[in-house]
Amino acid sequence: MFWWKVGNLVSLTIVLSDSLSSSTPCSRRHGLCTAPWKKWGGSCYLSTQKPLTYDDARGACRRLGAKMAAPRSDQENDFLASLAQGSDIWVACTDRRQEGEWECEGSQDGQGIYTNWKMGEPNNAGSEGSEDCIKIRRVDKKWNDIACERMFLAVCKRQFVGSCFTTNNEGRLEVDSCL
Repeated sequence: MFWWKVGNLVSLTIVLSDSLSSSTPCSRRHGLCTAPWKKWGGSCYLSTQKPLTYDDARGACRRLGAKMAAPRSDQENDFLASLAQGSDIWVACTDRRQEGEWECEGSQDGQGIYTNWKMGEPNNAGSEGSEDCIKIRRVDKKWNDIACERMFLAVCKRQFVGSCFTTNNEGRLEVDSCL
């Protein structure tokens, strides 16, 4: 075992082999999500506590060091819906720039995006005017385009956080260590 001290904090750790000194950042390798964030796939997720407009939800996620989530698979869509505990939730996609051309948070231009539209959607048919945002419907986990001024829960998504380290053959901390 190896003892190391940072300020007044003393930690007991196991000396790790040099096999952990890979190019993968330590936070991704160990997959740490601090409570109340929930781990799924390669990220950490957290639902907002109250319904917000689309723009307010995006801002709330940014203040947490995260982005509003846009699912990339049926499995992630189902996971997001499970975090909302029976409420409709925002999807981080809009067609505000160009009607009918949906852009999602984190997608690259020219890259196909995952969609899970309810039959007949998107239809831009709301009485509130244009429907430029998307919600996941609690009843069937399908997507519906809706006015961005409506209020729903949102799920924030961020990368793992690190509190790990890597050592070299001599048990010394590597330069790229996360603490």
